Amino acid sequence: MQYLYNLDSLVDRYDGFLFDAYGVLYDGKGLIEPCVAAWQKLRDQGKPTWILTNGSSRTIDETVTMYRRLGLQLTPSDIINSASLLLGYYTERGLIGNRTAVLGTKSSAAYVEEAGGIVVNPLETDDYSVVIMANQTDYPLLESLEAVLSAVVTRVEGGLPIQLVLTNPDLIYPHQTRRFGITAGSFALLLEAALVARLGPNAPKFEKLGKPFPRIFNDAIKRAGSKNLLMVGDQLETDIRGAQNSGLDSILVGTGMIRVDLWKPTPDDPVPTYVLPEWR
Repeated sequence: MQYLYNLDSLVDRYDGFLFDAYGVLYDGKGLIEPCVAAWQKLRDQGKPTWILTNGSSRTIDETVTMYRRLGLQLTPSDIINSASLLLGYYTERGLIGNRTAVLGTKSSAAYVEEAGGIVVNPLETDDYSVVIMANQTDYPLLESLEAVLSAVVTRVEGGLPIQLVLTNPDLIYPHQTRRFGITAGSFALLLEAALVARLGPNAPKFEKLGKPFPRIFNDAIKRAGSKNLLMVGDQLETDIRGAQNSGLDSILVGTGMIRVDLWKPTPDDPVPTYVLPEWR
């Protein structure tokens, strides 16, 4: 690992740069100015940059609007998010036309509709064959989790198919009013544990589309037309491990989830190519 304090020495080394959103460009309250300045400097030097995010609560247009309001000028093509992968996923898995319970926002449901799923409310029906866990807000959380748990158990015990999909594998995130919040990945783990308690070790598990899993990184590589990319991230288990598993270099920045100045790597930790404790 090499310690750095800016990206200046890396500009000519990579064909493009992938920036995480929460904890890198955005802290839940506003922009993280040193990182945004680094993003803009790369762009001024002609380097492609993209936001690579597990965020599934806003449409891409809504995300662009949010960043523009904060002062970062983006276009929809600058954002690669995990929920947008549902479009290809539904086609590949033959899920178009399937009734789908969505745990998330109205915008989360819009991704499912765009992909060809028929969105249903799990509090109103148990007639669905797909569950999308996208976000932890904008619906009655406990009641919905219990309804989905019961519906999945009933389908499995009745020999009916069920597909569980997690678009946001993050466990925690920087919160607007508190230091940290719990997000969709944590509730997916909760559901999986409950399903195992009833159905045993062969209980269905969530298929995960976002970081650190390959599908989102493959989409970024395809978008860039190159594998010579640098992932700029703040989370070891999503940003850094995902880049490492996909053969990409990464830099761990100290603006988000990991106190880089206190971090002592363990043998199980993914290894970033670079570490940036603070921007200078």
